[in-house]
Amino acid sequence: MSASVEVLEGRKPSFRSAIRLPKLPVDPLGVLGLLIVIGAWWAITTLGLASPMFLPPPAGIIESIRDNFFASPYLDNYHLGGGLYSNIAYTFSNVMISLLVSCIVGVGLGLLSARLSLFRAMIDPVMLTAGTIPILVTAPFFLIWFGTSRVAQTALLIIYGVTILYVFAQRAGDNLDPTYPSAARMLGAPSGRILFDVFLLGTLPEVLGGVRIAMAGSWGLETFSELLGAPHGVGRVIQAMATGMDTQMMIATILALAAVAVACDLIVLVAFGYLTRWRRVARL
Repeated sequence: MSASVEVLEGRKPSFRSAIRLPKLPVDPLGVLGLLIVIGAWWAITTLGLASPMFLPPPAGIIESIRDNFFASPYLDNYHLGGGLYSNIAYTFSNVMISLLVSCIVGVGLGLLSARLSLFRAMIDPVMLTAGTIPILVTAPFFLIWFGTSRVAQTALLIIYGVTILYVFAQRAGDNLDPTYPSAARMLGAPSGRILFDVFLLGTLPEVLGGVRIAMAGSWGLETFSELLGAPHGVGRVIQAMATGMDTQMMIATILALAAVAVACDLIVLVAFGYLTRWRRVARL
């Protein structure tokens, strides 16, 4: 379409408009980079350039995940029964619960502050102060106040997520073009319809960035809080494996959690893509 317009206007079609590459579901350069890293890892371990104690081979990592995923007598010795699956499920549930609460509270407060200047003046100093304090510094205080239970870990993640999502939601509300709600009012749309179809859906594309950042950081923060003391979880497994100098199982645990984190990020992308499908229609 753009190439036809350029021809009608007497301009020479650009290379980008003349040749349209098909949009692939997976970035081939990203896959290539991942294969290069795995190939270099395999070559280093095969040629004996690194001790298996410090860098186990990829095949050993795969075997550790396979043999210890659903049931693991080895992890039972560390009182971590249920295999990797049970411990990843513990970490996963904490991250998802905190992310859900953070989305409700953080996005709600951020959008409200974008609409009400008085509310924004009251809550901005609190949120900005919470955002300037390193979250890892506050982790020991939560463990002192709430102990090593799930409450401390989830509360820490909620504060982290609410702070990020508040900023993103507020910025999304500020950047929303005021002509959209004005046009909706002129067409006779009720206030509730304007709030949902214009204000909420219109800010979703920017809020998506905050959700992905909050979720990505929550995986590492949850694991760190489990390292400080938790009955289960990926961080507890890593701590036990570090004590036993089992590098292979430690890397296997980290990579298993990384696979879950990537899958969750893809699910969020698909879900937000469906919710913001109106953007594709608007570009036509």
